[in-house]
Amino acid sequence: MKHRTILFLGAALLLMGQGCVSLSSGGGSGAQTSGPAGVFVSEDKGENWKQVSQLPTLEGVKTLSQVSVYRLVNDPQDDKAMYWLSRGHGLFYSYNNGKSWRAAEGKLSTGFIYAAAVHPENKCAIVATNGGEVYQSNDCGRTWEEIYRESRTDVRVNSLAYNPFRPYEIFMGESNGDLLESDDNGVAWQVVHRFKSGVAQVETDPISEGVLYAATRKHGLHRSEDGGVTWISTKDALDEFPDANEYRRFVIHPEKTNILYWISTYGILVSGDRGDTWNPINLITPPGSAQIYGFAVNPNNERELYYTATINNRSTFYTSMDGGQRWKTNKLPSGQLPTVIRVDPETDTTIYIGFTIPPRGTKI
Repeated sequence: MKHRTILFLGAALLLMGQGCVSLSSGGGSGAQTSGPAGVFVSEDKGENWKQVSQLPTLEGVKTLSQVSVYRLVNDPQDDKAMYWLSRGHGLFYSYNNGKSWRAAEGKLSTGFIYAAAVHPENKCAIVATNGGEVYQSNDCGRTWEEIYRESRTDVRVNSLAYNPFRPYEIFMGESNGDLLESDDNGVAWQVVHRFKSGVAQVETDPISEGVLYAATRKHGLHRSEDGGVTWISTKDALDEFPDANEYRRFVIHPEKTNILYWISTYGILVSGDRGDTWNPINLITPPGSAQIYGFAVNPNNERELYYTATINNRSTFYTSMDGGQRWKTNKLPSGQLPTVIRVDPETDTTIYIGFTIPPRGTKI
Protein backbone atom coordinates (compact mmCIF):
# COMPACT_ATOMS: atom_id res chain seq x y z
CA MET A 1 0.00 0.00 0.00
CA LYS A 2 1.12 3.49 -0.78
CA HIS A 3 1.32 5.59 2.38
CA ARG A 4 1.45 9.36 2.53
CA THR A 5 2.55 11.51 5.41
CA ILE A 6 0.81 14.65 6.57
CA LEU A 7 2.13 17.81 4.97
CA PHE A 8 2.07 20.92 6.98
CA LEU A 9 1.64 23.02 7.44
CA GLY A 10 1.13 20.38 8.40
CA ALA A 11 1.25 21.36 9.15
CA ALA A 12 -0.07 23.93 11.83
CA LEU A 13 -0.14 26.83 14.22
CA LEU A 14 2.00 26.41 17.31
CA LEU A 15 -0.06 27.50 20.28
CA MET A 16 -0.19 26.86 24.00
CA GLY A 17 2.90 24.73 24.40
CA GLN A 18 3.49 23.68 20.78
CA GLY A 19 5.45 26.89 20.38
CA CYS A 20 5.41 30.39 21.77
CA VAL A 21 6.17 32.93 19.07
CA SER A 22 4.71 36.35 18.48
CA LEU A 23 3.57 38.05 15.31
CA SER A 24 6.39 40.55 15.60
CA SER A 25 9.94 39.92 14.49
CA GLY A 26 11.03 41.80 17.58
CA GLY A 27 9.01 39.63 19.93
CA GLY A 28 6.08 42.01 20.44
CA SER A 29 2.42 41.17 20.01
CA GLY A 30 0.91 44.32 18.61
CA ALA A 31 0.44 43.20 15.00
CA GLN A 32 -2.94 43.82 13.41
CA THR A 33 -4.24 41.21 10.97
CA SER A 34 -7.28 41.43 8.72
CA GLY A 35 -9.38 39.38 6.36
CA PRO A 36 -10.94 35.92 6.56
CA ALA A 37 -9.53 32.82 8.18
CA GLY A 38 -10.46 29.35 6.93
CA VAL A 39 -9.20 27.37 3.95
CA PHE A 40 -8.30 28.60 0.47
CA VAL A 41 -7.38 26.60 -2.63
CA SER A 42 -5.32 27.46 -5.70
CA GLU A 43 -5.46 25.33 -8.85
CA ASP A 44 -2.45 27.05 -10.46
CA LYS A 45 0.32 26.68 -7.85
CA GLY A 46 -0.57 29.80 -5.88
CA GLU A 47 -1.25 32.31 -8.65
CA ASN A 48 -4.96 32.62 -7.85
CA TRP A 49 -6.97 31.61 -4.79
CA LYS A 50 -10.58 30.96 -3.84
CA GLN A 51 -12.03 30.23 -0.43
CA VAL A 52 -13.34 26.73 0.31
CA SER A 53 -14.95 27.15 3.71
CA GLN A 54 -18.60 26.22 3.21
CA LEU A 55 -20.61 24.26 5.77
CA PRO A 56 -23.99 22.96 4.49
CA THR A 57 -26.59 22.67 7.27
CA LEU A 58 -30.34 22.12 7.52
CA GLU A 59 -30.69 25.88 7.90
CA GLY A 60 -28.68 26.56 4.74
CA VAL A 61 -25.04 26.93 3.76
CA LYS A 62 -22.92 28.62 6.42
CA THR A 63 -19.42 30.02 6.09
CA LEU A 64 -16.38 29.00 8.10
CA SER A 65 -14.45 32.10 7.09
CA GLN A 66 -13.97 33.14 10.72
CA VAL A 67 -12.81 29.71 11.87
CA SER A 68 -9.04 29.48 12.41
CA VAL A 69 -7.09 26.59 10.90
CA TYR A 70 -4.69 24.82 13.25
CA ARG A 71 -3.94 21.80 11.07
CA LEU A 72 -5.12 20.13 7.89
CA VAL A 73 -4.78 16.35 8.14
CA ASN A 74 -5.15 14.17 5.07
CA ASP A 75 -6.35 10.59 4.78
CA PRO A 76 -3.47 8.31 3.64
CA GLN A 77 -5.94 6.25 1.59
CA ASP A 78 -8.10 8.99 0.09
CA ASP A 79 -6.56 12.19 -1.27
CA LYS A 80 -9.98 13.86 -1.38
CA ALA A 81 -10.47 13.45 2.38
CA MET A 82 -9.22 16.19 4.73
CA TYR A 83 -9.69 16.96 8.40
CA TRP A 84 -9.71 20.58 9.56
CA LEU A 85 -8.49 20.98 13.13
CA SER A 86 -9.69 24.36 14.32
CA ARG A 87 -8.59 26.69 17.06
CA GLY A 88 -11.70 26.84 19.19
CA HIS A 89 -14.49 25.62 16.89
CA GLY A 90 -14.01 21.86 16.91
CA LEU A 91 -13.26 19.37 14.14
CA PHE A 92 -14.46 19.60 10.53
CA TYR A 93 -14.00 17.10 7.72
CA SER A 94 -14.40 17.05 3.94
CA TYR A 95 -14.57 14.13 1.53
CA ASN A 96 -14.62 16.22 -1.65
CA ASN A 97 -11.33 18.14 -1.61
CA GLY A 98 -12.68 20.88 0.63
CA LYS A 99 -15.58 21.88 -1.61
CA SER A 100 -17.81 21.46 1.43
CA TRP A 101 -17.25 20.59 5.08
CA ARG A 102 -19.10 18.76 7.83
CA ALA A 103 -18.83 19.41 11.55
CA ALA A 104 -18.00 16.62 13.97
CA GLU A 105 -20.60 15.90 16.60
CA GLY A 106 -20.33 15.33 20.32
CA LYS A 107 -17.21 16.23 22.29
CA LEU A 108 -15.27 17.30 19.18
CA SER A 109 -17.91 19.75 17.94
CA THR A 110 -16.34 22.60 19.93
CA GLY A 111 -13.01 23.64 21.39
CA PHE A 112 -9.41 23.50 20.26
CA ILE A 113 -8.50 20.35 18.32
CA TYR A 114 -4.78 19.69 18.64
CA ALA A 115 -4.27 16.52 16.61
CA ALA A 116 -5.96 13.86 14.50
CA ALA A 117 -4.82 10.79 12.61
CA VAL A 118 -6.48 8.34 10.23
CA HIS A 119 -5.88 4.58 10.38
CA PRO A 120 -3.60 3.43 7.51
CA GLU A 121 -5.94 0.60 6.42
CA ASN A 122 -9.36 1.66 7.69
CA LYS A 123 -10.35 5.14 6.59
CA CYS A 124 -13.35 5.16 8.94
CA ALA A 125 -11.10 4.72 11.99
CA ILE A 126 -9.94 8.13 13.23
CA VAL A 127 -8.40 9.39 16.46
CA ALA A 128 -8.49 13.04 17.55
CA THR A 129 -7.79 15.05 20.68
CA ASN A 130 -8.86 18.28 22.30
CA GLY A 131 -5.74 18.21 24.46
CA GLY A 132 -7.35 16.70 27.54
CA GLU A 133 -8.99 13.61 26.05
CA VAL A 134 -8.36 11.41 23.02
CA TYR A 135 -11.42 10.22 21.11
CA GLN A 136 -11.81 7.50 18.51
CA SER A 137 -14.36 7.06 15.75
CA ASN A 138 -14.89 3.82 13.86
CA ASP A 139 -17.70 5.08 11.66
CA CYS A 140 -16.05 7.91 9.71
CA GLY A 141 -16.64 10.55 12.36
CA ARG A 142 -20.33 9.97 13.02
CA THR A 143 -19.78 8.96 16.64
CA TRP A 144 -16.81 9.27 19.02
CA GLU A 145 -15.68 7.32 22.06
CA GLU A 146 -13.12 8.45 24.63
CA ILE A 147 -10.04 6.18 24.67
CA TYR A 148 -7.64 8.24 26.79
CA ARG A 149 -7.99 10.91 29.45
CA GLU A 150 -5.10 13.08 30.67
CA SER A 151 -5.76 13.68 34.37
CA ARG A 152 -2.91 16.17 34.86
CA THR A 153 -4.26 19.65 34.20
CA ASP A 154 -0.83 21.01 33.26
CA VAL A 155 -0.20 18.32 30.61
CA ARG A 156 -1.75 18.32 27.15
CA VAL A 157 -1.88 15.82 24.29
CA ASN A 158 -0.20 17.60 21.37
CA SER A 159 0.18 14.98 18.65
CA LEU A 160 -1.20 11.65 17.41
CA ALA A 161 0.16 9.29 14.77
CA TYR A 162 -0.54 5.78 13.50
CA ASN A 163 2.22 3.37 12.61
CA PRO A 164 1.61 2.74 8.88
CA PHE A 165 2.78 -0.87 9.31
CA ARG A 166 1.15 -3.67 11.26
CA PRO A 167 0.11 -3.81 14.07
CA TYR A 168 -0.78 -0.13 13.45
CA GLU A 169 0.12 1.20 16.89
CA ILE A 170 -1.08 4.64 17.92
CA PHE A 171 1.58 7.06 19.20
CA MET A 172 0.77 10.07 21.38
CA GLY A 173 3.06 13.02 22.19
CA GLU A 174 2.42 15.19 25.25
CA SER A 175 3.43 18.67 26.33
CA ASN A 176 5.52 17.40 29.26
CA GLY A 177 7.74 15.33 26.95
CA ASP A 178 6.04 11.95 27.38
CA LEU A 179 5.62 9.71 24.34
CA LEU A 180 2.93 7.05 24.76
CA GLU A 181 1.95 4.05 22.65
CA SER A 182 -1.07 1.79 22.31
CA ASP A 183 -0.83 -1.50 20.43
CA ASP A 184 -4.47 -2.51 20.99
CA ASN A 185 -6.33 0.28 19.22
CA GLY A 186 -6.38 2.62 22.19
CA VAL A 187 -7.63 0.24 24.87
CA ALA A 188 -4.44 0.54 26.95
CA TRP A 189 -1.38 2.83 26.82
CA GLN A 190 2.23 2.71 27.94
CA VAL A 191 5.04 5.29 28.10
CA VAL A 192 7.60 4.68 25.36
CA HIS A 193 10.01 7.48 26.29
CA ARG A 194 10.22 10.67 28.33
CA PHE A 195 11.89 13.57 26.55
CA LYS A 196 13.32 16.63 28.30
CA SER A 197 11.15 19.01 26.30
CA GLY A 198 7.50 18.90 25.27
CA VAL A 199 6.72 16.70 22.27
CA ALA A 200 5.20 18.99 19.64
CA GLN A 201 4.89 16.49 16.80
CA VAL A 202 5.14 12.72 16.36
CA GLU A 203 5.59 11.26 12.88
CA THR A 204 6.02 7.70 11.63
CA ASP A 205 8.03 7.13 8.46
CA PRO A 206 5.62 6.14 5.65
CA ILE A 207 8.31 4.13 3.82
CA SER A 208 10.74 2.68 6.39
CA GLU A 209 9.20 0.29 8.91
CA GLY A 210 10.14 0.96 12.53
CA VAL A 211 11.36 4.53 11.94
CA LEU A 212 9.69 7.04 14.25
CA TYR A 213 10.37 10.75 14.87
CA ALA A 214 9.57 13.00 17.82
CA ALA A 215 9.95 16.76 17.37
CA THR A 216 10.41 18.58 20.66
CA ARG A 217 9.85 22.27 21.32
CA LYS A 218 13.34 23.26 22.42
CA HIS A 219 15.59 20.21 22.02
CA GLY A 220 15.24 19.52 18.32
CA LEU A 221 14.38 16.27 16.58
CA HIS A 222 14.75 12.72 17.90
CA ARG A 223 14.72 9.54 15.81
CA SER A 224 14.04 5.90 16.62
CA GLU A 225 14.77 3.08 14.19
CA ASP A 226 13.31 0.30 16.32
CA GLY A 227 9.76 1.49 16.90
CA GLY A 228 10.58 3.68 19.89
CA VAL A 229 12.78 1.37 21.96
CA THR A 230 15.95 3.46 21.53
CA TRP A 231 16.39 7.07 20.41
CA ILE A 232 18.98 9.17 18.58
CA SER A 233 19.06 12.94 19.09
CA THR A 234 19.83 15.25 16.16
CA LYS A 235 20.29 18.23 18.50
CA ASP A 236 24.07 18.51 17.99
CA ALA A 237 23.66 18.59 14.21
CA LEU A 238 20.97 21.27 14.49
CA ASP A 239 23.12 23.30 16.90
CA GLU A 240 25.29 24.27 13.92
CA PHE A 241 22.53 26.71 12.96
CA PRO A 242 21.44 29.47 15.40
CA ASP A 243 18.08 28.76 17.07
CA ALA A 244 17.51 25.73 14.83
CA ASN A 245 16.46 23.55 17.77
CA GLU A 246 13.40 25.77 18.32
CA TYR A 247 10.71 23.82 16.49
CA ARG A 248 8.15 25.27 14.10
CA ARG A 249 7.41 22.41 11.67
CA PHE A 250 8.67 18.96 10.72
CA VAL A 251 7.94 17.22 7.41
CA ILE A 252 8.95 13.78 6.15
CA HIS A 253 9.06 13.49 2.38
CA PRO A 254 6.17 11.12 1.62
CA GLU A 255 7.77 9.42 -1.37
CA LYS A 256 11.57 9.79 -1.01
CA THR A 257 13.25 7.75 1.68
CA ASN A 258 15.34 9.45 4.40
CA ILE A 259 14.54 13.04 3.28
CA LEU A 260 13.42 15.36 6.11
CA TYR A 261 12.56 19.05 6.34
CA TRP A 262 13.01 20.91 9.62
CA ILE A 263 11.46 24.35 10.03
CA SER A 264 12.60 26.34 13.04
CA THR A 265 13.29 29.85 14.27
CA TYR A 266 16.42 29.70 12.11
CA GLY A 267 14.62 28.90 8.86
CA ILE A 268 14.30 25.72 6.76
CA LEU A 269 16.80 22.87 6.82
CA VAL A 270 16.83 19.69 4.73
CA SER A 271 18.42 16.34 5.52
CA GLY A 272 19.03 13.37 3.24
CA ASP A 273 20.16 11.00 6.00
CA ARG A 274 17.30 11.01 8.53
CA GLY A 275 18.62 14.03 10.41
CA ASP A 276 22.26 13.04 10.98
CA THR A 277 23.32 16.08 8.93
CA TRP A 278 21.44 19.16 7.76
CA ASN A 279 21.80 21.73 5.01
CA PRO A 280 20.08 25.12 4.93
CA ILE A 281 17.69 25.95 2.11
CA ASN A 282 18.55 29.38 0.75
CA LEU A 283 15.48 31.48 1.45
CA ILE A 284 14.73 35.03 0.38
CA THR A 285 14.16 35.84 4.04
CA PRO A 286 17.48 35.79 5.99
CA PRO A 287 17.89 33.27 8.84
CA GLY A 288 15.86 34.23 11.91
CA SER A 289 14.18 37.22 10.27
CA ALA A 290 10.74 35.74 9.58
CA GLN A 291 8.25 33.43 11.21
CA ILE A 292 7.64 30.44 8.95
CA TYR A 293 4.41 28.61 9.71
CA GLY A 294 3.38 27.10 6.39
CA PHE A 295 5.67 24.74 4.48
CA ALA A 296 5.12 21.99 1.92
CA VAL A 297 7.01 19.98 -0.67
CA ASN A 298 5.39 18.59 -3.80
CA PRO A 299 5.27 14.81 -3.12
CA ASN A 300 5.84 14.18 -6.83
CA ASN A 301 8.77 16.59 -7.23
CA GLU A 302 11.13 17.23 -4.31
CA ARG A 303 12.54 20.35 -5.99
CA GLU A 304 9.16 22.09 -5.80
CA LEU A 305 8.91 23.85 -2.43
CA TYR A 306 6.45 26.26 -0.85
CA TYR A 307 6.58 28.32 2.32
CA THR A 308 5.01 31.36 3.94
CA ALA A 309 6.98 34.00 5.80
CA THR A 310 5.45 36.43 8.29
CA ILE A 311 7.24 39.59 9.45
CA ASN A 312 5.12 41.69 11.81
CA ASN A 313 1.66 41.55 10.21
CA ARG A 314 2.84 41.03 6.60
CA SER A 315 2.87 37.52 5.13
CA THR A 316 4.12 36.36 1.73
CA PHE A 317 3.81 33.12 -0.24
CA TYR A 318 7.07 31.77 -1.71
CA THR A 319 7.48 29.18 -4.47
CA SER A 320 10.65 27.49 -5.70
CA MET A 321 10.91 25.05 -8.63
CA ASP A 322 14.63 24.34 -8.24
CA GLY A 323 15.00 23.12 -4.67
CA GLY A 324 15.24 26.55 -3.09
CA GLN A 325 17.85 28.25 -5.26
CA ARG A 326 15.38 30.77 -6.68
CA TRP A 327 12.05 31.91 -5.29
CA LYS A 328 8.93 33.54 -6.68
CA THR A 329 6.73 35.63 -4.39
CA ASN A 330 2.94 35.90 -4.45
CA LYS A 331 0.39 37.82 -2.46
CA LEU A 332 -1.73 35.75 -0.11
CA PRO A 333 -5.56 35.85 -0.28
CA SER A 334 -5.94 36.98 3.35
CA GLY A 335 -4.14 39.21 5.81
CA GLN A 336 -4.57 36.68 8.60
CA LEU A 337 -1.75 34.37 9.70
CA PRO A 338 -0.97 31.56 7.18
CA THR A 339 -0.47 28.36 9.16
CA VAL A 340 -0.94 25.44 6.77
CA ILE A 341 0.13 24.53 3.23
CA ARG A 342 -0.91 21.27 1.56
CA VAL A 343 -0.07 20.14 -1.98
CA ASP A 344 -2.62 17.77 -3.48
CA PRO A 345 -0.66 14.56 -4.21
CA GLU A 346 -2.84 13.59 -7.19
CA THR A 347 -3.24 17.01 -8.82
CA ASP A 348 -0.08 18.76 -7.70
CA THR A 349 -1.02 22.07 -9.30
CA THR A 350 -3.64 22.29 -6.55
CA ILE A 351 -2.50 23.83 -3.27
CA TYR A 352 -4.44 24.42 -0.06
CA ILE A 353 -3.60 27.07 2.50
CA GLY A 354 -5.14 27.65 5.92
CA PHE A 355 -5.30 30.87 7.94
CA THR A 356 -5.80 31.61 11.60
CA ILE A 357 -6.95 34.74 13.40
CA PRO A 358 -4.42 35.28 16.20
CA PRO A 359 -5.72 36.31 19.61
CA ARG A 360 -5.08 39.99 20.30
CA GLY A 361 -2.41 40.93 22.78
CA THR A 362 -1.17 37.37 23.29
CA LYS A 363 1.59 35.21 21.90
CA ILE A 364 0.93 32.31 19.57
